Amino acid sequence: MPQFFIKASDFDRDKAVIRDEDYHHLVNVRRVITGDVLRLRSEDGKGYTARITGIGKSEINLKIISETGLNPAIINISLYMALIKGGNFEFVIQKAVEVGVNRIIPIISSRTVPDPGKKIEEKHARWNKIIDGAAKQCFRSNMPEIDYPLPFPDIFGRDESAMKIIAHPGALTELHDYLSASDKPESVSIIIGPEGGFSDQEIHAASGKGWMPVNFGATHLRAETAAVILPSLLIYHWS
Repeated sequence: MPQFFIKASDFDRDKAVIRDEDYHHLVNVRRVITGDVLRLRSEDGKGYTARITGIGKSEINLKIISETGLNPAIINISLYMALIKGGNFEFVIQKAVEVGVNRIIPIISSRTVPDPGKKIEEKHARWNKIIDGAAKQCFRSNMPEIDYPLPFPDIFGRDESAMKIIAHPGALTELHDYLSASDKPESVSIIIGPEGGFSDQEIHAASGKGWMPVNFGATHLRAETAAVILPSLLIYHWS
């Protein structure tokens, strides 16, 4: 059973309520009944187990059985991901949430192929829905965020992470060597390029603003693969 995120307003001491989409999913898809036990997660990240005490026409009533606490956070990761074609970007969103990324910022680089302005509100709503499902499925303590697409040059004026990495197959520094020589930071930002990679001008601009270009060694990864592997390696290295 996946967990469900509950707003502070839906808690009342040892009781809780589930409404809206989660209500319909539990009642119509999972066919829950009174007495079933669910996992809950509050807005402040605390986890709970709760038993269903009643199912109404628009809400599920629960009684809190126990508190399971917070899932430990290994490192705060922001992923700047270039928009890529087809369902690959949605794959990145889902898997990045599963491995532990806290924030996803779509970016528009010189070689970005998809049109970022086409049905953007509709896309953003779908991206949030993917994040919601992935966060519930993997028992996240928090609900990761996703921004609206951002032009590549705008990254540099807004990111304040302690460590800044840009993935680049032509970089002289290997990721393993860079991490081994670095202390564990409180936060890391990662930039992953589109299918055609970044231009030389973009790599130069990032380097000049304090971003470290790194490669993965012998292999050149697809954009969607790198977006999942790189955060995973960071979390594993500092876990």
